[in-house]
Amino acid sequence: MTLNQYRELADKLGGEVGEQITALLDELEEARKIIRGKKYPPLLGSKEVAEQIGVDPKNMHHVRKNKLFPEPDVMVGNRPFWFKPTIDEYQERMEEWRGRDKPE
Repeated sequence: MTLNQYRELADKLGGEVGEQITALLDELEEARKIIRGKKYPPLLGSKEVAEQIGVDPKNMHHVRKNKLFPEPDVMVGNRPFWFKPTIDEYQERMEEWRGRDKPE
């Protein structure tokens, strides 16, 4: 089946499951563009990363020392940059890690 055929099925199915399938198809198309070199994911500098993860940009050097924090995807001179999916994945791992410590 083609992606368009899967989209049609998701539309017919509707509801939350149809929306989840559509979101998955969107991610797949985005990944295909990246793989083909047609599109790169957004690149974030330290300031944008700090904003996304909710820390003061002045404290990014402390955040980077955390062993779970990813190495930069790209260095321009001595300035680090991360692809947005790298930071999104880091945030997901941190939320899972924090969630394990919470009593039910």
